[in-house]
Amino acid sequence: MRVRLEYSNGPPLGVGRLKYDPAVRTTRGIHVIWTTYGTWLPSDPRKPGHWSPLFDFYGRMKQASRRLNMPDAATYRHARMLIKESPKVLTDGEIETVAEVIGAHLAPGMPGAMWTICGAVIEPTHVHLLFGRMRDEIGQVVGRIKSRTSSVLLKGDRSRSRIWTAGYWKVFLFDGDALHAANQYIEVHNTRRGLPPVPFDWIKPDALRTAP
Repeated sequence: MRVRLEYSNGPPLGVGRLKYDPAVRTTRGIHVIWTTYGTWLPSDPRKPGHWSPLFDFYGRMKQASRRLNMPDAATYRHARMLIKESPKVLTDGEIETVAEVIGAHLAPGMPGAMWTICGAVIEPTHVHLLFGRMRDEIGQVVGRIKSRTSSVLLKGDRSRSRIWTAGYWKVFLFDGDALHAANQYIEVHNTRRGLPPVPFDWIKPDALRTAP
């Protein structure tokens, strides 16, 4: 299973000039993950190793996982000081809204866009999306999704100004094994919440069938 995991910290809403990553041309898919505002702080002592299952899932990342997730009270306190408003946890209704916005505006693709969502799970504190082959800049695609969903959710909650964190994780998947494994990981998230493995009609799992 050949993968490459990276973290991107901006621009948070896909604004500005973004450098095209040549890795996109050789990937079978891209697994992206981002969190709601203030809920997954670095070095959170309450969640030791909370990223470990994701990192370990992709193999050869256990060492990085332990290094990035070691609970550290000073780092956690500093992160807490930087928070501008209360942590955001999506309600069931807001999760449905996020799914509807993606389905109505993004999943079919923007004009000229070349991408498909093969798998997805929307959790109260984070989102997983699995894209198939794509030619668009992944940062712009994620930025569009975060921007449009934020805009809709904030109309229903005037008390805050942020829904999502600024950055996101992106995992480039270079072979069929990695693509299928990522999809299985996402489907387990859905069934764990009592949902079907493919809970939204804008998910196109058939695109996975072309992966060897």
